[in-house]
Amino acid sequence: MERFSFAPEAAFVPCGDLLDHVSLAPLTPSSAEGALVQAVILRFEPGGRLRRHPAGSPQILAVLEGSGEVSGANGVDEPIGAGEAVFLHEGEDHEMKSEAGLTALIIEGESLDRFRGRPTAPSARQ
Repeated sequence: MERFSFAPEAAFVPCGDLLDHVSLAPLTPSSAEGALVQAVILRFEPGGRLRRHPAGSPQILAVLEGSGEVSGANGVDEPIGAGEAVFLHEGEDHEMKSEAGLTALIIEGESLDRFRGRPTAPSARQ
């Protein structure tokens, strides 16, 4: 077992204009380094924003703490909070913002798909 940190002190703010008041803490190598799947923690400060851009590959954005708004291809902001996730298809335009601040896990990779769930058992009530 190897331990490593994704605490705020381990995060960095990347160069570029895609992120505004958002830091990253990678959990895996990036796809640019040849990884088939990559995972990163995003921390949005209050007022933070991930600007609209297309998903480079299928991705899951799961909110771990806090709340904000996310929009997909239709551009309509929808509330999202801790315990909720969205699946984005490759090429799908999206953005995210948070007035209060939030922490999210993003997992992405070419063969990624979301868990579709198991059928529920029929009700025992008659």
